[in-house]
Amino acid sequence: MLVISHSALPRDPPDGPNPRVGVAGAAQGIHAFEAWTQQLEPGAATGCHRHDGELAILVLQGSGKLQLPDGPQRFQAPCTLIVPAGAEHQVVNHGGGLLQLVAVAAPPKGVAPR
Repeated sequence: MLVISHSALPRDPPDGPNPRVGVAGAAQGIHAFEAWTQQLEPGAATGCHRHDGELAILVLQGSGKLQLPDGPQRFQAPCTLIVPAGAEHQVVNHGGGLLQLVAVAAPPKGVAPR
């Protein structure tokens, strides 16, 4: 068992706004999934992207919209957003406060679970 200080983990992008922090994954010896945290300021959004596997996003604080091809889904913390494998998506903070997220996903293709 390990305790990993999040302050010691790299941010992506390192100096950009709203960086995400990988908190569990191959770099920490986890191969069955990966997890990261992210905070979005009011009006901020993640880039539009997709994941090879299923994705669960735990919304700890704030509100926003999950943009999906079928249309936006509004949400309010506390809740969990489920994104199917391969679905293009974007998380947008449309609230007046900080949006705090924890995401857990299947590992990228080519990274076999142990």
